[in-house]
Amino acid sequence: MSQKGKYTIGLGIEDPPHLQPGSRVEIKPRGFGYRGAWFSAIIIKRDTPIYSNHFVVKFTDLYLDKNTGTRPLKKMSIVFIRPQPSPQRPRKFKIGDNADAYHMNGWWEGVIVVELQDDNYVFLFHSEYQWPKCLVFGVSQLRLHRTWFGGYWMPPALESELDVEEVQREEEPTKITMEMEELSEGALVEVANDEDGFNRAWFAAIIVKPVGNNRYMIQYDTVQTEDNTSLGKEMDIVQVRPRPPDIPVPDQFEMLDQVEALYKGGWWKGVIINVLSEDSKYQVYLTTHEEMEFKHSNLRLHQDWVHGKWTKPSPGVHL
Repeated sequence: MSQKGKYTIGLGIEDPPHLQPGSRVEIKPRGFGYRGAWFSAIIIKRDTPIYSNHFVVKFTDLYLDKNTGTRPLKKMSIVFIRPQPSPQRPRKFKIGDNADAYHMNGWWEGVIVVELQDDNYVFLFHSEYQWPKCLVFGVSQLRLHRTWFGGYWMPPALESELDVEEVQREEEPTKITMEMEELSEGALVEVANDEDGFNRAWFAAIIVKPVGNNRYMIQYDTVQTEDNTSLGKEMDIVQVRPRPPDIPVPDQFEMLDQVEALYKGGWWKGVIINVLSEDSKYQVYLTTHEEMEFKHSNLRLHQDWVHGKWTKPSPGVHL
């Protein structure tokens, strides 16, 4: 993917971040009674064949099977899928503002027609299928309407509109931490393969020595040369990270857990799409667009090394 929001269809397919397995999105269903509204869902995987423009998703608030208490997987066209907007602070609206109102578990498009007291507003639904056509909503149930077009939100969200936690997260420094700058000889690390983006895997290694300019000579633990000796390589610091702490999962992983699977000597990112009953095995959809079975012992919870700290994603969010 060379440009933000672009993706390619073919053997070298790479989807944008919001279409990666485990990402939270909003979807506009085409069924009667849902038109004009966006509903929260989770991306499970790209539908087969790989060049398909459909994705398998799981809605978080729709299509509950009352008999089983579960929500079935659905196939949706990419045309009706967009990222989940960043959380926004409550705001003042004025008459004529295009807005979305949270109603019946979804965000419905419409317009503010009357401003009431105590931060309440009369909202007119655009959907011809919604009745009554107008309802009263509090400011916490409304958001400014935006359109996802060409990989960008229109109009773009201003920093002052974003939720406080979102602003703080985006303003965190991106400099390399002293902990990474001072990697010493013999340090246990993981190093990335030569792939970029979502095809990146991490391999156990050891620092042999610093070579200057934020580069290190490393030796792989699990990758060998043709004569069965450990492979050495010079790596840039951006391809090196400490080994992640172990997070025990004593019982079993759950559906949509974001994990890393030990495969071909490295740890590859994926998401649990099926919990198999036999022998603690799981079906994992890797970000390489492969579905594979793994034993419990060959999986670990996914963690990211961000600004010198290990973080783990919330369940079902942003693989």
